[in-house]
Amino acid sequence: MVEPIDFTTSSVTKTEHLRRPKEPILIIEDKKENQVLLEGICKRIGVSYEVAENGKIAIEMAKIKSYSLYLVDLMMPVMDGKTFIAEQRKIDPRAIFMVQTAIDNTDDIIEIMKMGVYDYLIKPLHVEIVADRLEKALEYVYLKRMESVLIDEESKELKSQLEWLNYKESHRKTNEVNSELNSILNLKTTLMQGSGLGAMTTIIDSIEKMKKEVDRNYLIPKDFWDLLSENQNHNRTMLRGLDLAVETIQKNIKLETITSDELLTLLPEIVLEFHSEMEEKEIKVNLPVVKQNVKLEVDLNSIKIILHEIFTNGLKYSKTKSNFDIFVTFVDGYFCLSAKNNLIEDDYAKQLIHSEKKLVEPFYRIHPPVESFHHKEKFSLGLGLTMVDFLLHKHNGMFFIRNAIDHTTETKASCVIAEVFLPIQTQKGK
Repeated sequence: MVEPIDFTTSSVTKTEHLRRPKEPILIIEDKKENQVLLEGICKRIGVSYEVAENGKIAIEMAKIKSYSLYLVDLMMPVMDGKTFIAEQRKIDPRAIFMVQTAIDNTDDIIEIMKMGVYDYLIKPLHVEIVADRLEKALEYVYLKRMESVLIDEESKELKSQLEWLNYKESHRKTNEVNSELNSILNLKTTLMQGSGLGAMTTIIDSIEKMKKEVDRNYLIPKDFWDLLSENQNHNRTMLRGLDLAVETIQKNIKLETITSDELLTLLPEIVLEFHSEMEEKEIKVNLPVVKQNVKLEVDLNSIKIILHEIFTNGLKYSKTKSNFDIFVTFVDGYFCLSAKNNLIEDDYAKQLIHSEKKLVEPFYRIHPPVESFHHKEKFSLGLGLTMVDFLLHKHNGMFFIRNAIDHTTETKASCVIAEVFLPIQTQKGK
């Protein structure tokens, strides 16, 4: 039974009206009685609204008009709430969602919050609770909009200053323009992706809404605490990776003469390290057969780190049921080891075409972290390829990573080729 609503009563003050976005709420609900209830609540608090009967209709409406907030029923025909949220977030990553659901258990609430929704309402809907939550949600949208406006204005001012500083700096250090700023921006993006700091922030925000105080102590659901612990482990790994990166940079390498055949004996050992990951993704590694043998000057510990990172980066972004190929060539006095993997073709892969050269920058990452490879990463935080590039320069070598099209199969496929160049040592007088 729908609770009767007093449409003449409004708890909204003039100040509260000023702290609201101008766009209407979009109510996405298939049941007529719930539509009437939510429409009445919107009228009561003095906010404009529109109604969509399912997610598909809502998507079309959102294409031609902006909405301040999406109030979404999870269970609907044609397109359910979860699908709508996922699709609309692709179109507008800054969209704010509230969901309504009849399911009230911790696991489902955690799954709802993982979708990145602002808040959730449990059915049957209570007028006062819904009105209060909507008020807070609209104020949140307003504050986020204000924050964006301020950031845009400050960014314009900052950009103006940076352009002048960059102009002056370019006359002094052409190849290192603005590198410090880029590193900071890359680190910010990396920390907020995947598990770790960004996820912990979201979980803690969720706990703030759900915690209960009993005898001056807070009660926190076990699932939330488990999520915190899991992400804390990721944070520890990140810190260990930073420590290792600093140690690697500060450590003096000791070059010794070995043959290229000796270097290649390291490859089967590394393949064994990734056995379970390759088995899970059904990836086949093809090692090179090399007849030529040359002398190289290398630090073996550094070479092991380089090869491990090449495998880590290649395997974690490889397509399922694909090949990971290692080739060896000899080019202009260099021993060249190349690793080729077929790339998962998604929106991130498209960015690689324009961002190849940035992959060795500190903390830069195109793809979000791959959680299944997290325990294999020595550095994490997007530092792996940075360390490869650094260590190869210590060897007077070079590192390149580039996007390519694989023409060796019946169907052309996008792939990535990582190339390690080490100078071949020649005997004096010859």
